[in-house]
Amino acid sequence: MIKHVTFALVIGLVGFGGFVAHARDTPTSESSKAIVLAFYKLALQDFKPAEAFARYAAPDFVEHSQDTVGGTAAATVDFLSKLIARSPQPKWEVVRAIAEGDLVFVHARYIAGPGAPEIAVAEIFRVRDGKLAEHWDVISGPPDTVVNPNPRF
Repeated sequence: MIKHVTFALVIGLVGFGGFVAHARDTPTSESSKAIVLAFYKLALQDFKPAEAFARYAAPDFVEHSQDTVGGTAAATVDFLSKLIARSPQPKWEVVRAIAEGDLVFVHARYIAGPGAPEIAVAEIFRVRDGKLAEHWDVISGPPDTVVNPNPRF
């Protein structure tokens, strides 16, 4: 009887240990947020979108932005590279980032250069296996007339 209990206990602990190891290997919301913020810094603040996509994007990355022809990582790199090249002094600033499950939400401010209007950018990234799998965005220029005293950022 003791042999059976000991054997069952060992099997149970081994199985539980495997579960714990698997849980530790699964990306958390915080690690997903760190991946997105590292990508954002390299692509948009260091102006290296090709390097950022090579490092952080999944091979089957899907772009949902309506500004990007084809919806692929390569098309997004092309779009961002051209945006950076035609902007006098582009600046992206992450105002806040929130992670939930495999989704990371980024609220950012984009300014093309000195004196240019602030553009509000809301981005959603889906992270899978430590890589960016999908991206959506909503972009809003400044309103013609400001009627709300609360800032957008």
